[in-house]
Amino acid sequence: MVSQESGPEREPQRPIPAVPQQPAPQVPPQPVHQPLPGNPYAEPDPPARTGSSSRARALGIGAAVLALALVGGGVFLATRGDGDGRGDGSREPAAAPPASSQGPESSTGGGGQETAGPGSDDDREGRGIDVNAGRKPGEAKAWLGFDGVKLPGKGTILYDLWREGDIVAQATYDEVTAFKSADGTKAWSVRLPGPVCDTPVNASPDGKVVVVYTTSKAKQSVKCDQLQMIDLKTGKKGWHKKLVEHDLSDGTTMTHVAISGSTVMVDQDSTAHAYRVGDGKRLFSTKPQREGACFLKGVAGGSRLLQMQTCAAMTSTQHGRLRKLDPRTGKVEWTYRSKKGWSIDKVYSVDPVVVSLRKRNDYDNWAVAAVDDQGRQRSWIGLGGGKTEFEQCAGAGDSGEGVQNCPGGVVEGDTLYLGSKPKDSIGPNKLVAFDLRNGKVKWSESWGGRQLQPVPVSGEGRPGVIAYARPSGEKNGRVLRFGPGGGKPDVLLRHTSAARKTETFMFAGHTLYADGRFYVTSSRLDGKSHGAEGDDGKGRMLSYGR
Repeated sequence: MVSQESGPEREPQRPIPAVPQQPAPQVPPQPVHQPLPGNPYAEPDPPARTGSSSRARALGIGAAVLALALVGGGVFLATRGDGDGRGDGSREPAAAPPASSQGPESSTGGGGQETAGPGSDDDREGRGIDVNAGRKPGEAKAWLGFDGVKLPGKGTILYDLWREGDIVAQATYDEVTAFKSADGTKAWSVRLPGPVCDTPVNASPDGKVVVVYTTSKAKQSVKCDQLQMIDLKTGKKGWHKKLVEHDLSDGTTMTHVAISGSTVMVDQDSTAHAYRVGDGKRLFSTKPQREGACFLKGVAGGSRLLQMQTCAAMTSTQHGRLRKLDPRTGKVEWTYRSKKGWSIDKVYSVDPVVVSLRKRNDYDNWAVAAVDDQGRQRSWIGLGGGKTEFEQCAGAGDSGEGVQNCPGGVVEGDTLYLGSKPKDSIGPNKLVAFDLRNGKVKWSESWGGRQLQPVPVSGEGRPGVIAYARPSGEKNGRVLRFGPGGGKPDVLLRHTSAARKTETFMFAGHTLYADGRFYVTSSRLDGKSHGAEGDDGKGRMLSYGR
């Protein structure tokens, strides 16, 4: 159901359900979506199996790696430090946005501060370690980015990577920071009045993003109800908006965002609201569907706007639905319905549409489906068994981010590239290419006894796949290109020995290849690792290029 904007916003009439707070274990907790109170069909996502995750297993390699805690997922609640952000290295948030005269859903500015630019005291680039020391002929030149953000004691996750012009940007804790692609110096940063809850995986075509953050200091029932638009080209704030909870169907304890064209869609429990990226004007809303008892599970953006639903949960007819929406009007253009007993979990690609699914009551039984432009299933790839094992999202689980945050798989044209599950956390694996037209394996390649991971690419038009050969032992990392037919890859970048330890500890949490340059960050930073002076040069973003 789609409704156009009408009438003034109202304050919530009923209390918002509490989000249970988990203790802080060695490995960051893997959150689950909370069932909607009063909704008998709302089934929580299965918990991430950190015990079987390659990233979780990597934490057991040694105490030094444990101390870094740079892996796995995480959730916004885990960013809170002991003592509610005081005395543990974290900081009080900037002043909250001023009260608006335009009502509870405001389009005024004020959602954050523009902070120090290049050359300031906060610019930590180059401290701690020379990642180019002893660089050999043929090795790529590296830089290690720092930003000096003090983190809460329990640490925080690092969010999506955005490449825009000559900068690469990323959010962590309560700041969005941009680094110059050429040398890693800080181009700009925007500090928000509170910790970030979610970011879109991609920016709008004109280089704008909308991030979700919170100003709540509560340890439970935290409301991720603040939206802030940021122009990546300039580092300037745009409009700010406070989300409103009308009833129990549009709570803000688990809020996610996706951008498609000039539209940003905000997932509030079982309701989604779409706004214009340029000025924050609300365009339309989608409501829960009574037919089939379908409830919103997530939103995905890019060249297409998708909504993921769970229907008839915990029944024999349970299934998932995927709807393609017109981002300007909200009109449903097609609906894909999965097999009975299967739920749609993650989106590997929106063009072509490729999703992963799990079998009800059988967590290890998962599959990938390709969907055509009419919402019909093109192919089905069963991945729950066989000689070659695969882990959905490379074992990352549900890190509290959106449905598009799924490493370990890349789609290019009619091919899905997946890295197989290594026999141990750091052992070699294979890169496997699947034909999305029929679901069959096209080719499978290994390389040099390394662990291979397909890498998202921006601004690259050549066929094939970019793969990251992770560092292993005394072997440095590499960036490779496999052609569409497989075979021996081309080595695009040879990484330096001086950066190997830093690179290893990042565990390839986020990767990106753009314009001949490779970027890698961890998925999580420990509260003791601020990317600043005294952190032994760990930093937060490592990049290689010619």
